[in-house]
Amino acid sequence: MTVTLILIGFAGLAFLFFLFWFRGRGVELADEASLGNRLKPLDLEAFRNLIDESEEEFLRANLSPGEYRSLRRMRLRAAVDYVSGVSHNAAVLLQFGQAARRSPDPEVAGAGRRLVDSALELRMYALLATCQLYVRIAVPGSALEPAGLVDNYQRLSDGAALLGRLQNPVKRRLISTAM
Repeated sequence: MTVTLILIGFAGLAFLFFLFWFRGRGVELADEASLGNRLKPLDLEAFRNLIDESEEEFLRANLSPGEYRSLRRMRLRAAVDYVSGVSHNAAVLLQFGQAARRSPDPEVAGAGRRLVDSALELRMYALLATCQLYVRIAVPGSALEPAGLVDNYQRLSDGAALLGRLQNPVKRRLISTAM
């Protein structure tokens, strides 16, 4: 009976976590002008370096086991921070895309739908990548790698830039420079 109650409590907490995660954390997006202020700039090359297996092998070969484990945990925590930034930007662009879907221009509305789909997919992938990274922190021998997150983020960024160009050709570089 106690195990059942613990499992029900855990399931409830997991549901609340997912609800909070996918709702966009209350990000309000008034217009495209505020978009640049709400997006977090991310260094995707640094993120790729943090999760690169060849870099892991290099560090393992050149550091003592204790130093390697300590550095590996720090690198994985930094990767979790990057994934959090990706998820935040996806939430902002999700709302940007939802606003664009209501546009009377069919081309803008279509680009908005594609952006919404990409943002939702990326947020789900970011959740999975976060779980994988925490497993790698807890279980040092695991080889889970969230490398596809960078490619998905790049596609989302390209979709947001396209939508920005369609909506306002004069400010075409706003979104791409903010990400």
